[in-house]
Amino acid sequence: MRAEQLSKNILALHPKIRFAGIVEKSGHLYAGARREDAQSKLSDRSHEISLSQSAYIVDLRKIFSKELGDLRSVVYNYDSVSLVSIPVKEHVLVFSADAETVLADVTSKVQSYVKSIEGELSLYPPTNVVNEEKKEALRNLLESGISDELVAEQLDLDVNTVKMLAKEMKISL
Repeated sequence: MRAEQLSKNILALHPKIRFAGIVEKSGHLYAGARREDAQSKLSDRSHEISLSQSAYIVDLRKIFSKELGDLRSVVYNYDSVSLVSIPVKEHVLVFSADAETVLADVTSKVQSYVKSIEGELSLYPPTNVVNEEKKEALRNLLESGISDELVAEQLDLDVNTVKMLAKEMKISL
């Protein structure tokens, strides 16, 4: 299952879920879906910042996993909306729900669903999702010997996405 479909399926789990999306570790929104009747509460720029911070905070909180166990979610409760970030593979699933929602129930339902289909998830974009200009830049950077981590940062991609694209494009790392 691709990230776009996962986002839509998360929306279908509960009528109070407003938005669901997959964010790469870099903070880039890879795929997302918004409920048709749900107006965005943030400006486009604020939405981007929120997603980027969510990915960063999930990554930061993972450092305590050795002592506390696996990170299951990070939750932000505001007056009008609740935001939830859940680590999924090397990405972060983010979703928002109306504030009056019983968030523990919704989060549990989402986590159970993700766990049940995790083996079917394909969260890395195929080469046809990345435009030709970005593919050429990827090829040039990798062939020049720059590390895949730096390439990912330069092209605003997840490291695993860079590795997967390099493999599809038959570039040795």
